[in-house]
Amino acid sequence: MEVSRATKEYWNSLWQQEGRLPRPIVPGDRSLKNHVELKFHALFKQTLIARCHSGEAPSLAELGCACSVWLPYFSKEFGFHVAGVDYSSLGCDQARAVLSREGVDGEVIFADIFRPPPDLLRRFDFVVSFGVVEHFEATHECLKACAAFLKPGGTMVTVIPNMSGLVGWLQKHLAREVYDVHVPLNARAFRRAHELAGLEVLRCEYFCFLNFGVLNLNRIRQSFLGLWLSRALNAISRATWMLEKAGMRLPVNRISSPYVVCVSMMRMSPGT
Repeated sequence: MEVSRATKEYWNSLWQQEGRLPRPIVPGDRSLKNHVELKFHALFKQTLIARCHSGEAPSLAELGCACSVWLPYFSKEFGFHVAGVDYSSLGCDQARAVLSREGVDGEVIFADIFRPPPDLLRRFDFVVSFGVVEHFEATHECLKACAAFLKPGGTMVTVIPNMSGLVGWLQKHLAREVYDVHVPLNARAFRRAHELAGLEVLRCEYFCFLNFGVLNLNRIRQSFLGLWLSRALNAISRATWMLEKAGMRLPVNRISSPYVVCVSMMRMSPGT
């Protein structure tokens, strides 16, 4: 039985706190506020386009799609047929609202990834998730459930916060209740979890130099000191982005990097 550290109540509470819908992903926006999104855009251009094959438009599923701005992004930028799956009804409603706002046709399914409708299995060319699998005690079992949505030979991109580095240390000391719903995973452990799930790992690495926007500090922002600290951390992030935009190469590493990213592939069945 899969065990999640984050309950459905946790997620519904989180999406209620978000309030307004998030701003869209706009690859043409070269402003500083879009710096991290541009890095992800470069990653997806490199990893997804390279694995697209001729024929009809590929299909992509985002697992844990609540309030997602990525579904319209993948549709607009790559021409993918997109679908999202989430077990928060509120999160699904918000994901549909984002798709509608962006004028994108996409399917949002209210379902548990461990017990999905059978017609979703082995259906998609690509599967992506952002901050989902690290909430489960047995990471490889969650990854195996995610991989079940892939066609043979399909590609999965899994993104998690780097709770084994500075982001995790700050989250633990500033909002322990949020840290405790995560399983801290470094890049080596994340790669191993994908391998245990039966996936072929194409790359697994730390991503970006710094982004304190990953931190969930909603509770401490209620105080003046907490709000000041949150703004100071965001200012530090923006300062490093300015250095990168100026041409400085800042190293990704286990300590400072805010994300761990793994690109993996569902092995082809024998005889296919």
